[in-house]
Amino acid sequence: MLFANSNMAIWAFFLTVIPLIIVYLLRPKALEITIPSVMFFAQLTQQKKKYAQTLSKIIKDPLFLIQLLVLLALILAIASPFTNESKRISGGHTIIILDSSASMQADGRFGDAISLAEGYLTARNSVILAANVPVIALRGEDVDAAKSLFDRLSRRNTATTTDLYKAIVLGSTLLPAGEGRIIVISDFTNWDGDDPQVAKKLAEADGIGVSFISVSGGENKVAITGGWASDNGGYTCIIKNFMATGVDSTIDVLYNGEKSTHNLRIDPHGSEYFALNNIGAGTTEIVVHPADDLMVDNHASIVVPFQQKQSVLYISDYETTPSATVLKLLPPVDLTIKRPDVVQSINVRDYDCVVVGLCNGSLQQQLCDNLVDYAASGGGVVVMAQEGLLSIDTGRLLPITFTAMANETTLEETLESRVIRDIDLSEIAIGNYLKGDAKQGAVTWVTAEDDTPILSYWRIGGGKVVYFGICDMMGDSAWSDFHTLPEYPIFWMNLIDYLCEAGAIEDCNMQTGLILRFDSKIRVVAPNGETIKTKELLLDQAGVYRLPDRSIAANLYNPKESNLADSGYVAVATDEPEIAEQMIKTIVKKEFDWILLMIALALILVELWYIRKRGEL
Repeated sequence: MLFANSNMAIWAFFLTVIPLIIVYLLRPKALEITIPSVMFFAQLTQQKKKYAQTLSKIIKDPLFLIQLLVLLALILAIASPFTNESKRISGGHTIIILDSSASMQADGRFGDAISLAEGYLTARNSVILAANVPVIALRGEDVDAAKSLFDRLSRRNTATTTDLYKAIVLGSTLLPAGEGRIIVISDFTNWDGDDPQVAKKLAEADGIGVSFISVSGGENKVAITGGWASDNGGYTCIIKNFMATGVDSTIDVLYNGEKSTHNLRIDPHGSEYFALNNIGAGTTEIVVHPADDLMVDNHASIVVPFQQKQSVLYISDYETTPSATVLKLLPPVDLTIKRPDVVQSINVRDYDCVVVGLCNGSLQQQLCDNLVDYAASGGGVVVMAQEGLLSIDTGRLLPITFTAMANETTLEETLESRVIRDIDLSEIAIGNYLKGDAKQGAVTWVTAEDDTPILSYWRIGGGKVVYFGICDMMGDSAWSDFHTLPEYPIFWMNLIDYLCEAGAIEDCNMQTGLILRFDSKIRVVAPNGETIKTKELLLDQAGVYRLPDRSIAANLYNPKESNLADSGYVAVATDEPEIAEQMIKTIVKKEFDWILLMIALALILVELWYIRKRGEL
């Protein structure tokens, strides 16, 4: 018998059993009164047997023995006793591909898939979760590691589609030609990408055996298969009836702790629109009844961002520059224009964002220092390119160091960002720009041909400073024609929303399966409550994701994935995988802690029964 946690068990013994014995030894005793009698000689004998009688009394107390046995059983369970047993299993390497799409949540399909997968484990095992993006969850591990993974996966609920073709191709790359096998366990209801049979034939051509194992079960009655926001502040959903009979569906709308109920008649295999008008800011949840075996598509979450005026301080010697004109016209922006020489007399922390436009001469060093302090306190700053930046040391303010003035270039997107969403960089002509290099820690979205950052940012404390490398000059002195393009107002709206951590309703409502990429790692709370720190977020759960700057509602919205009746590939049958002829011996750990926990529970029940029998309960 071996113990996995012997040190912890020893500490538990000294912290529980020893105090229990001490408590029984120090229990109050009955008062004894000595009277003169012929028992004088008996008192001398009693003194000698004092400790022996005390120990005898403890041992004879059934309650003490029961409590002692309970503690010993729990301590042994903490020690995690186990034995190593020799077991003959199939040799070789098995790749198990588990379909983790939304339809596998129906009626325990995923649990059945895990149970089937355990029957095909061999000496080495790899597990691939086949969502819309296949993920290697285990690589080349033994049986115990695979079963431990399956135990964790049994509590996982994903709400995406699946790409079995990519998963099989990925599995093939993990196996040398002609070695090992691939087991695909899926409901084969729906998939993205190419036909999985094509990937199966490609793998078999390389000598890798591929078997399809089908799981099924469950009925989907109704589902929300689509949804979108309208321009008038409303939201429209498509609700589909998958049954052969009509249904009077009940729809619950939950917002701010209040619930409203609506009724909708849907014909057999038909779909109907359900519209909500004037949705309030925050999170609204829609629940469609009747309940069925796939509830992930009976729910829809809607996030409407809070709209408020964004107070922007514009620092410039000119009030009619293109950027100032655009910012004045943006509805959510409350613009204040100040000259650089009067900024020192105002509190910049009263503003949500600061934009430094075209200034005469160079920027004052004191202004740069103040903006650094403002950014460090959580503010957002935009500094536009101008010739005066070449003659001043901006210190820690800007994410770029300047070297010289340069002429004519084209722009290239180096990193995706919502700031330049819907902006065609190839349409922007650049005649002049400030040549320079990005500082360490800077994030660059757009560069010139020589890799000079044109649009970049970095963090200072809790805020951000953005360098916008296009000067605000017009006419013959203009550095660019960007201000003449219709995308110019869109750019400024995106940039202010980004710095003020605001977003449009489209940025807060998405379909599951999308991947969001961020400039740096952020902390995200998933719908299941799990906290994730990542630069790339896969929306693989239905519900609301909490980001530092906003919330995002992710919904399935996929009629094919919701349709459990139709098999996406009727030719798929349950193949019996060929078991490897070579059998090898392996060591399997057999644990006994659960037995000890059951014994402890039984003893606790006996203790309660005994206390009740004595009349103390």
